Order: sequence, then structure tokens, then C-alpha cells
Amino acid sequence: MNNEKFCWFQGVIEDRDDPLQMGRVKIRCLGYHTENKQDLPTGDLPWATPITPITSASVTGIGDTPLGPVTGTWVVGFFRDGVDAQQPVYFGTIASMPTSEANTQEGFNDPSGTYPLQDLLNEPDTNRLARGEVENTIVESKRENLDEMSVPSGGGSKETFTEPETPYNAQYPTNKVFQSETGHIREVDDTPGSERLHTYHRAGTFEEIHPDGSRVNKIVGDNYSVVVRDNNIHIQGTVNIDIDGDSNISVGGNANIVVDQNIDMNAKGNIDIVADGQLYLKGANVKVSGSPIDLN
Repeated sequence: MNNEKFCWFQGVIEDRDDPLQMGRVKIRCLGYHTENKQDLPTGDLPWATPITPITSASVTGIGDTPLGPVTGTWVVGFFRDGVDAQQPVYFGTIASMPTSEANTQEGFNDPSGTYPLQDLLNEPDTNRLARGEVENTIVESKRENLDEMSVPSGGGSKETFTEPETPYNAQYPTNKVFQSETGHIREVDDTPGSERLHTYHRAGTFEEIHPDGSRVNKIVGDNYSVVVRDNNIHIQGTVNIDIDGDSNISVGGNANIVVDQNIDMNAKGNIDIVADGQLYLKGANVKVSGSPIDLN
């Protein structure tokens, strides 16, 4: 290592397809590399090694993977070989407010022309959700696609419930947001009175915990849950289940149901009860009505 002079740099990532899959990127550094890609093609730039925080071990897969910046990202780092400037190390990204699209013909730009995104020009690189902006975000789409469910209320009648609306009311700088390239999102929102935890899949599946501790879990695809051992659920309020399709339940052992008050069952079609053993009906008054009636 050259200890005579510490050499730091700012630059733009132009390639992140590291053949060794170590999180290395190729950075065009201001003051060290020309913007002329004919004189210095992206492929001739040296690979820059990432630095991860002390909370990540960076050993044999332990800790966070050193991935995150995309091509077109401005970064800061240093050359560990000093003035020779052949062994770059990068340790941070630099946010800004892009005002123009990438020029793929010049250096210091995203060679793919993807970033910065055209519809986010002239805005801070800080995520809209962190800035309290809802226009063209998942907040709008979630509020426009609330689910409704109908549940029995006795005597064959039903009542309707609507999915609780997201209580998003984030105020900068209290909402910490992570968003991936394709649109997966995590939020840890500490906005006073509107505290939330939110995980969102780009397909629309999400889990959101509201300020009062209520949880909305919405799955736009299939749901599959496996419990290898016991499963215990204690619900102190009311349970409402609305199934648009069929319901099938298979019990390998005994099934025990205890109801402290009444049971109201209403079927618009037939009810079939089959017991391979004996069938017992017991009550102070047992009444069977309908025509015809066959008890054989």
C-alpha cells in the first residue's frame, strides 16, 4: 500500500456485472478518467471493491450481500494503492436531483440509459414515499383497490365489510424506505401518530401494520402455509370469513366444536351428513320440518 498520500474519488458506476460476483463495480472517477468512451471504454475501467458496514461480516456469505447501487449511481471511495489509482474501493452512494436523461455515448452516465428514470427527473433521489408524496406510488394503487367482503349476520342475511385503507401519512424525514429496482418496498415509518411497518411485493401482495397495531395482510396470488407442529390461535373478537369459492377441511383425528350460544346454518342447496358409525341428535326439543321427510 502507498502510505504517502490518501487519494479519494467521486465517480459514476458504469458496470456492475462482476464475473466474480463479489459486489465489485466499474467506476469512472472524476479527475482520473476521461468522459470520452472512445479513449477509455467502460470495459477498461478497473474493478472497484465494496466496503460494507461493521454490522455485516462479509465472510463466507454472512451478513448483507454487497449489492445495491445500479449503473448510473454516483459513489464515493478511495484508491487503496494511493496515487497509482488502480485499486479503487467504494463505500458510499451520493444522492442528487437528476435533471436530464443519461447520455449513453459519454462517460459518467448509465451505459444502458435506464437511470435516472425519466418520470422522476427534477426530483430528489430520495424515495417519494419518504418525502410524503403519494402521486404515482403504491399508496394510490392500494387506496383504489380496496377489497370488500360479505359475512353472514344470521337468518341467511349478510353484511359487508371493506378492507381498511392504508393510514399512510408519512412526513419527511421520519419514514425510512427501501425500494428495489423492480418495485419491492419496505417502510419503517416513525411519523408521529402515523407509525407503520409495511412490506410490499411489486405484484401487489403486502403486509401493513397500522399505528394502532392492526394488521392488513393482502395476498394477490395463492397462499400456502405449513405448520409442522401445533398451531394455536386465540381471537378475542369476532372472526369473519368470506370465501368466494369452495371450502374443504380434512381432519385426520377428532374434531371438537363447542359453541356457548346458538348456531345458525343456512344453505341454499342441500346439506348432507354421513356417519359411518352412529349419528346422535340430542336436544330439549328436536324438530325436523320439510316435505318429504325420510328418516330411514
